[in-house]
Amino acid sequence: MRNIFINNYRRKARQNTVLDSTPNEFLLDYNQTTASNSAEANLQLKEIQSSIHELPEIFKKPFLLYFDGFKYHEIAVMLKEPLGTIKSRIHFARKLLKAQIQRY
Repeated sequence: MRNIFINNYRRKARQNTVLDSTPNEFLLDYNQTTASNSAEANLQLKEIQSSIHELPEIFKKPFLLYFDGFKYHEIAVMLKEPLGTIKSRIHFARKLLKAQIQRY
């Protein structure tokens, strides 16, 4: 298993490098950073926020608490619900959001 992991890691590292055509033939890292488009990011953020607020209240409250960084058991205590119920509601909230926002 260890050797398979190492071989796959090395293979991926080779796939992410590109040879430069200059006379020096330097290896360039393929995963270079790009400039972000803040206008597009703001539109995406607004769309995601509106999708979250369109969730049914039963799913929205646990999802927002989880999104704020609370752990499952903390949310269960806050909402006075069983742990399994909280986990399933957050799961279904994610599924609904994924269906609403299909381009991401």
